[in-house]
Amino acid sequence: MDKTKLTMYHAVEYLLKDLCVELGFCIPLGDSERIKEQDYLEVDSFACEILIAEGMSPEYEVQWRKRVCNRFIEKFG
Repeated sequence: MDKTKLTMYHAVEYLLKDLCVELGFCIPLGDSERIKEQDYLEVDSFACEILIAEGMSPEYEVQWRKRVCNRFIEKFG
């Protein structure tokens, strides 16, 4: 894994830990690894993946989706 990808992997890992501690979204390890290993993350699709991994429907969980998006934006701009 190249250095840039490794740095992004760790940044996403820390974001996932924050989402677990602060919002209670402690997603399964397999989903967590799949998300961390992606080459590209977009804020809304990231939020949808988190909600789906938690067994929620992103279409109906608008407030949670927004909160996860905001955390992503805080972390990555």
